[in-house]
Amino acid sequence: MARLPLFPDDSPRLPDTQAGRDEMNFAEFPLVLLTDRVPIGLKGKKSIRYEYPHGALTVSGSDAYGLPTAADADVLVGLIQLTRKKNDFQDPKVHFTRYELLKVLRWPDEGKYYRRLDESLNRWSGVTLYYDNTWWDNRAKKHLTAKLHVIETVMIDDKATSRSQPQPFSYFVWNKTFIESCQADNLKRLDLDTYFGFRSAISKRMYRFLDKRFYTSPEWSFELREFAIDYIGMSRNYATNAGKIKEKLQPALTELEETGFIAPLPREERYTKQGRDWIIKIARQQPTFSPIAPEPPLPDPADAPDDPLALQLIQQGVTPRVAADLVRELPADRIESKLDLLQWLQEHKPGHVKEAGAWLVRAIRDDYAPPKDYRPKAARDAEQAAALQAHQTLDDARRLAADEKRRRKREAEAIDAYWSRLSPDEQAALDDQALQATPPEPGVLRSPLKRSYLKTVREAHIRALLFGDSGSTD
Repeated sequence: MARLPLFPDDSPRLPDTQAGRDEMNFAEFPLVLLTDRVPIGLKGKKSIRYEYPHGALTVSGSDAYGLPTAADADVLVGLIQLTRKKNDFQDPKVHFTRYELLKVLRWPDEGKYYRRLDESLNRWSGVTLYYDNTWWDNRAKKHLTAKLHVIETVMIDDKATSRSQPQPFSYFVWNKTFIESCQADNLKRLDLDTYFGFRSAISKRMYRFLDKRFYTSPEWSFELREFAIDYIGMSRNYATNAGKIKEKLQPALTELEETGFIAPLPREERYTKQGRDWIIKIARQQPTFSPIAPEPPLPDPADAPDDPLALQLIQQGVTPRVAADLVRELPADRIESKLDLLQWLQEHKPGHVKEAGAWLVRAIRDDYAPPKDYRPKAARDAEQAAALQAHQTLDDARRLAADEKRRRKREAEAIDAYWSRLSPDEQAALDDQALQATPPEPGVLRSPLKRSYLKTVREAHIRALLFGDSGSTD
């Protein structure tokens, strides 16, 4: 059985900006049940333990939301992609909108999917992972024991369900250990189109696991039960039934073969018997190469403008010569407005623009009118700045109110402590001093208001003794 390092020192390092990313520890071990609902045999069970030659992993769910299920694995992958897009793993706090996350997941913009997202975020917030000598620390270059939550905090702005929300006030906060692993480059590339294109949760799990393992070797052999249960996450109900494991794995193996990810093998090669154990063999599909097409001629240097506006057009797919013509022939503000309109359409009406470069050329030349709900960049920036300022002002007011409440509480506790330390005679003397400092109106001391008035002037007198005129305990 192949036994290569699970986390090589020279992990995959590809500079592309289009592919997704996956954290190596999350790719190596199963974190979710491979069903959309908790199986009957696991009802009421809040944790699952997986055993490995060098350690173990226990996944523990909360009492309220239980263990994560198949759709939660997709949400976790989506959150990783949002983090890369928003701050490239530099900050554990990630501002987002649920609409953005739906787009990453390829889920429809419908109410039930927003509710499904909320369920998943609740579940991940309650999950604790116990890595027993199985968490790979890419800085220390060794396995460690770690106990961590996946998501520490989730804040959702319930009014931000619209894709037109100018500023995402919602955010989530990763566990510090996880984000440090990402910052240590313990990441691999993940083809998101391929991953989200799989129908089966087993296919998705196998794809993430094998895609990581294939980096060290194009071919792997595993003991069947270990592979299916401890690495893919199938139910332990199949532990003694190799035939049932093969039956459950087959649709996923077929999907991986059909996508060209793994090499198709006849059943007698896929499974072999070694003593009492069944062994499963899986190999990466070797790419087939077509004849290399001749390279296109190098562009004329004159066709490569250095004007910043032309370069923005080129980045959107406009050819260099056409970009130079547009900048030379038409007003800059028209070009800038259409570039901004394109960005707005891509964010708020995905799918409206099929070919960005061709659309831009037509929009600029024909001076397309924007939709009625379009807001120019200056207005969007102003709205975002105003929203941020309002949010900050509200935060400041809440903080000041909380500080004042704490100050008053400390002050009241100090006054009570001072009073309780006095003897009865000293208390009576202090009351006399307080009444002399603040004489009551005639008749007050003979009315029902006597007790409350005496308490008020007493506390004021003690406050002056303790804190002077400032009235502060700080």
